Amino acid sequence: MYRIISTSRLTELEAHASALPMARAQCDRVEKDLEKEKVRAADLTAALETANAQLANLRKHTAAEIELARSAAQRTRQQTNTLITEVQKRAKDIEVRADAKARELRAEIEQLKAQLPDPLPSPQGVLARYENLVGADIDLTLYITEAPTGMTRVQMLLILLCTGCGDRDEESRYVYDDCPEAREAFLTYEGAKLKRCGQTHAETCRAVTLPRRHTPVPLRPVAAAN
Repeated sequence: MYRIISTSRLTELEAHASALPMARAQCDRVEKDLEKEKVRAADLTAALETANAQLANLRKHTAAEIELARSAAQRTRQQTNTLITEVQKRAKDIEVRADAKARELRAEIEQLKAQLPDPLPSPQGVLARYENLVGADIDLTLYITEAPTGMTRVQMLLILLCTGCGDRDEESRYVYDDCPEAREAFLTYEGAKLKRCGQTHAETCRAVTLPRRHTPVPLRPVAAAN
């Protein structure tokens, strides 16, 4: 038995039928767009995986480089500490040796100062007197002694002595007779040399005179000839 469709319904169905090709075409376009998006999503997923792999590799290399840098820094720190320890040890050794050398030099100076005559030569036998940088005297003294043996009779001796550091220099000459001419010749040449030495020593010495000790006077000072 046939069903009768009204005209309005038929018109509606015809309208739907005429719109079906457009809907199918739109559906095809949506499917194509969906395929494109799927392909694009796959590309993006592959790119993301590649980027993640590169990031993981970079992190791995970075961690290795950081570890190498830490190891190098630790080695450098250890080497630096070793060098510092060695330098400190060497400095301590040098300081110990310097102290020992200073004590040795002070002992030698004390021995030299202990040999200073007490009392000092009489001013009448001092031909020149210089003063060092801290006020210690540097005396140039003439001594005349009898020669114990030999044909010569008299020894003329000039002694330059620093009462601060104990530095000593001397010049001597043996003569047959202690006459003014012999003294003048001796003081002109040997005396001039020691005077220059005394002036030079006074310009550089900073040793302070210690208290005089009671030691025998080795030589007899005499006044220079008039």
